[in-house]
Amino acid sequence: MMDFNIYQGLMTGIQLLLASAIVTPLLAGQRKLAGGINFLACLISGLIFASLAYQVLAGHAAPATFDLQIANLTIPLMIDGFSAVFMTLISFVAAVTAFYCIGYMEMDHYRHYSLRGFYFCYPIFIAGMIALVSVDDLTTGFTIAWQMMTIASFGLIRFDDKDAVIVRSANKYLILMQLAWLAVLAAALMVPGCTWGTPLHQIAEQLGLLDTGLRTLLLALVLLGFGMKAGMFPLGQLWLPDAHSVAPSPISALLSGVMLKTGIYGMIRTLFWMTPDTMPAQEVQYWGLAVALIGVVTLFIGTSQSLKQVDAKRLNAYSSIGQIGYIILAIGCARYYLGPNAALHTLALLAILGAFLHVLNHAIFKSLLFLCVGSVQYTTGTKDLDKLGGLFALMPITAVIAGIAAIAVSGVPAFSGFTSKWAIVGSALLSGKAAGIFVIFGVIALVTSAMTLATYVKLYGMTFTSVGVEWNENSNVHEVSKVMLAPKLVLAAVCLIQGFCPWLFVQLFGRVLATSEGVLSHTLGTPKVFASLSHSYAGVSFAASNGSAIAFSFPLVMIAMLTVALVFAQWLRKAGGAEERTAPVWLCGYQTLNNANRYLSSHIFDAFKKFMKWTGGNVRGA
Repeated sequence: MMDFNIYQGLMTGIQLLLASAIVTPLLAGQRKLAGGINFLACLISGLIFASLAYQVLAGHAAPATFDLQIANLTIPLMIDGFSAVFMTLISFVAAVTAFYCIGYMEMDHYRHYSLRGFYFCYPIFIAGMIALVSVDDLTTGFTIAWQMMTIASFGLIRFDDKDAVIVRSANKYLILMQLAWLAVLAAALMVPGCTWGTPLHQIAEQLGLLDTGLRTLLLALVLLGFGMKAGMFPLGQLWLPDAHSVAPSPISALLSGVMLKTGIYGMIRTLFWMTPDTMPAQEVQYWGLAVALIGVVTLFIGTSQSLKQVDAKRLNAYSSIGQIGYIILAIGCARYYLGPNAALHTLALLAILGAFLHVLNHAIFKSLLFLCVGSVQYTTGTKDLDKLGGLFALMPITAVIAGIAAIAVSGVPAFSGFTSKWAIVGSALLSGKAAGIFVIFGVIALVTSAMTLATYVKLYGMTFTSVGVEWNENSNVHEVSKVMLAPKLVLAAVCLIQGFCPWLFVQLFGRVLATSEGVLSHTLGTPKVFASLSHSYAGVSFAASNGSAIAFSFPLVMIAMLTVALVFAQWLRKAGGAEERTAPVWLCGYQTLNNANRYLSSHIFDAFKKFMKWTGGNVRGA
């Protein structure tokens, strides 16, 4: 890895992205060349960010705070293990998606659009997210980073500005994100003794001196702002499905995969860095309970609404709300468990571990799902599940990749979603009598996982394996180019590694705790808590000296068992010597197959969707 001073590395990476925003639009007339330059800028800056993250997480450079001077403005920065992981995640997904853009932006629908605005906004969007997880205040630096991220993403969402629906969705997104910014900024400036550029630890100290009512108001405003960005219920429903579904698919992947995580980052910083040590334990637990309740409602309602969708991108968007709900539930559990009952501290570690893993897992499999839907839209011209079907034979590589992502998001054992969801659900269920309400939350989360599975059975089946009418007569539908396949293959590979080798990411979590300050590290980063977890959850064993993790071999064992079962099933299938025959589908007396006599996406789980009508997100005719 390259050896960079932490501050210099951060500034160099951001400056490179900003330089790309200036240079690339000048070459936008040569569309693929501009896409290539945008990708190189994202890749090189990503390597720089990964290098400084490695230095911090490996202990080669201590977590550090800096003051950035811009004219008369002082912007406090903080790079610790927690922010380093988010920086790496953002830059990785950004680079992969930038490569996908090279092919995707050649879609017929976009050929008549200039790419100047697109390649101006793309690197600024990435730089804004990197800056947001690097600043150590909620005023000056936070405002600059937030506006870079928000205004650039607004430009990307409304790229197809000839469509009035898209423009309205983008405008709504911009207004709500500015309200979220105002909520956080107002809370920071209302803290007595805090002005522009006040670092987080000083805000926390001042919060400890306030009366309970004012402190509650200020923390609520901060959580409101970050919660709206993350997509928590009911704020996420106001903007997320519309913005994610109308943006170009690679931008949808960035919005869902990493931009939502900046809201999660802010929520964790607020609850574990800004809550003062002098805050009464009961008050802290109330906050944990409130956040956990919001999380469980978010995951249940978002997933229920996802199941009802006919538009593939809206389905993924509502699903993102549900998946974010799991993370918020875990954050609330961890905050509650870090109370006076030391017996719950191990469960707090398990909960925040689940949140950490699901942040990483969701960033990969949801970005991958949006890219797969984008590939389908690219080659078929539609994302309407009622008009899709039979694409497995025509787009086999995309179909296999989408299957991996769908299994992962559904939480099927041995895949990445299972690892993180089971940590979250387990932390809730194991609370028992000590926190009985969280057991109920865990049961709801477990049931919601089944709803997620049903949602992606629907998405995958209606896209790839059901009978497709139109494609039987359209020879132009084919697999996408290698430029669009390569990024999906990379994400699919990472997704499999997350599922089969989760101990790598548990080890990374240990390094995050070891290289970050705050209540998480002080309370959970102790050998006693790590040792307790090793006996209570899946055999994880942490070594206090280096944070290494040994265990989580169960996914590999499960894969081996499934492989043996599959081989045995194939042998049994052929053992009787039965012959296979193929026959045309029986059409119930109809001579031809068409949408009037085939099973549509809107018909699937019809009774359940009617039963869940009260949850909202209903689609007319579905």
